[in-house]
Amino acid sequence: MDQPTNPPPEHQTADPIPQLCCHCGELTREPVLVGEVHTASGAGASLYACPKDAPLFGENVVRLQGRAT
Repeated sequence: MDQPTNPPPEHQTADPIPQLCCHCGELTREPVLVGEVHTASGAGASLYACPKDAPLFGENVVRLQGRAT
């Protein structure tokens, strides 16, 4: 599996879009990019985890930058 990469600053949003955690299935407003799925037939997908489950995926996770409060 390729290592996830940080999105360039112009592609980062002020607030990350809520995503489903790929481990527990909970909706999280603090998604952590933990992997990428590649397909031969077209566009792949990104895998996200909640901050609680992100450590299960190792050191190569990417925390998405949200708005500073």
